[in-house]
Amino acid sequence: MTFNHSPVHSRARRAAAAAAVLALAAALAGCAGAPDRAALNEVRAQANPTDKAQRTITNFTPALRCMDEMMFDMGTRDVTMMMEEFRDATQKVPISARDMLTSAVSDMTRRSRGVRLSVFGSDQQNLAQVLAQAQRTSAFGVVPAYNIRGTVSQLDESVLKNGSSFGATLAQSVFGVRFGSETKFSVLGLDAAVVETASMTLLPGVSSKNTTVLASRDASAADGQAQLVNPGIGVVFSFSTSRADGPSQAARNMVELAAVELVGKLLRAPYWQCLGTTDSDAEVQRELADWFLSMDEAERIAFYKERMRERRYYDGAIDDQADAAFATALRSYRQALGLPAQGALDEGFFRSFVLAKVPRGPLKALPRNASTRASGAALAAVPAATPTPGDASAAAAAPPPAPAAAPEVAALAVALGAPQRGSASLDIAVLRPGYVYCYSQDPVTRRIQRIFPNRFTRDPRMVPGKPQRLPGNERFVLNPAAEYACLHAPSEVYGDLPPPLRWGDFEDIRVGTFDEIRAGFAQASGMPVQLFAVPR
Repeated sequence: MTFNHSPVHSRARRAAAAAAVLALAAALAGCAGAPDRAALNEVRAQANPTDKAQRTITNFTPALRCMDEMMFDMGTRDVTMMMEEFRDATQKVPISARDMLTSAVSDMTRRSRGVRLSVFGSDQQNLAQVLAQAQRTSAFGVVPAYNIRGTVSQLDESVLKNGSSFGATLAQSVFGVRFGSETKFSVLGLDAAVVETASMTLLPGVSSKNTTVLASRDASAADGQAQLVNPGIGVVFSFSTSRADGPSQAARNMVELAAVELVGKLLRAPYWQCLGTTDSDAEVQRELADWFLSMDEAERIAFYKERMRERRYYDGAIDDQADAAFATALRSYRQALGLPAQGALDEGFFRSFVLAKVPRGPLKALPRNASTRASGAALAAVPAATPTPGDASAAAAAPPPAPAAAPEVAALAVALGAPQRGSASLDIAVLRPGYVYCYSQDPVTRRIQRIFPNRFTRDPRMVPGKPQRLPGNERFVLNPAAEYACLHAPSEVYGDLPPPLRWGDFEDIRVGTFDEIRAGFAQASGMPVQLFAVPR
């Protein structure tokens, strides 16, 4: 029997099929556009890590904080450093040692701000190119005094390998198994040193050379075989576990150790006390002997003076003169060490001077923990001891001075010289001994920076008859359009200043006016501090 289909019926069936396909496509599109929420949550749960992010704490994190406290107690300031890219000479430790060192120095200067690390320039540039770039980009045309360079210099793999295994086979070789373990040791090394940027020369002894041993342990149960004789079926199994020390984490530990060592050796500070090494260690004694013998007598006198002044036993210039003030301070300091008042400045005394901790001397100022709680607002509230010439806004805002029996004799004279080759000059002279600090305020941003003392001239003490000219022969320039002011303090109190004023040279400090700076010095010393704003 033959059935004939009319064209009308065929067209109707095709239209119905097309409609069904469109409906199915629409349904599928709707499902794709609105997926099941439970499925989405499951995908999200699998995509996110189960372990929470944690702060990286290494074996040397306490040592970094210890160094920060040590520099704070020593009054360390204006130690400026930069660093080149730390290369990986082995090409097997994919780390960013430069960023690791940046984090380490940041943790090491939270409180003291003793070291200022500059990070700029391309990794491909050499030291000379980076210094030239710094000279152009820095507001004062200054460059860091020191440069850190280093490399991951060594990775000796499998220098020692220990292994053992044990195997057994049961009756008629139906079942056999072998157990084994293997341990491999590799050595990772990092070298770093400090270069003086002014002369591009290496600083002898200021280096870090350390290695660490990495262990890789494997345990396994393998080559086992179970055989069923009748069916002729064989089963082979293996199992292994391994544990390896991460070379990247080991490199981070060595970078942080290098930061402690380099800064400690540069400052000649007992950094090993932060590393858990005793003062009687043979290497420590060798280090102290190297420090003593590397300095001549004049350098050692300046070293003693600087440390005794910070510890409030000496109030004088940091120079190489063994004058009467130095002899008096030395007698008091020797007695504080439990030594006779008179004695030779030999290596034994040098060891005691570096290692022993002594209480604050008779010249100590207000307690540091009290003065550092002052805020910028509190500083501004301290009344001025003397009017500030040339600062009309500060004079208008300040309360009227209390009547005095006689005007205070000025202790400071500052004159602004004519610009030469785009740089202004300041001539500073004192009428009585004291400590001078000078600041510059940008005419546009109104930011204030300390320009004296600085990394080139570190001692703020001045005496009559010995004027100071800025910048002189030093490698920085002064903006002729900026405003300048200097203050004269009767004693050295920088270490007791509140945090807004404990910033490095040529670095923005968090105060708005020169008078706030004077108030901070006056509060820290408890004595009148004179401020002289340079008239324009």
